[in-house]
Amino acid sequence: MRVSAPYQDEILKILLRYGRPMSLRQITHSCALTYHQVASCLLALKAKGYVRKVKVGVYEVTENAKLEELSPETQIKILKKKISELENLINTLLMRK
Repeated sequence: MRVSAPYQDEILKILLRYGRPMSLRQITHSCALTYHQVASCLLALKAKGYVRKVKVGVYEVTENAKLEELSPETQIKILKKKISELENLINTLLMRK
């Protein structure tokens, strides 16, 4: 089953909004796609390097996502998440001094 890029973007948005790994069932309940559509999207996203399998049936967004191939809205969400992670790391390092 082939799935469209907008469906893949929708799944990336859901994973980013959730902020941690999600099961295939959790993703399915968060969108208007069927279980099989979500599974197909996740396989396509995994092949592109946008998501990784944490364990059987559980996925998370990777830091290697090719931003230029995602929608601008999804790009912004990924970048905000990375900025937040970097700010937390900087604060942790500053507290150690």
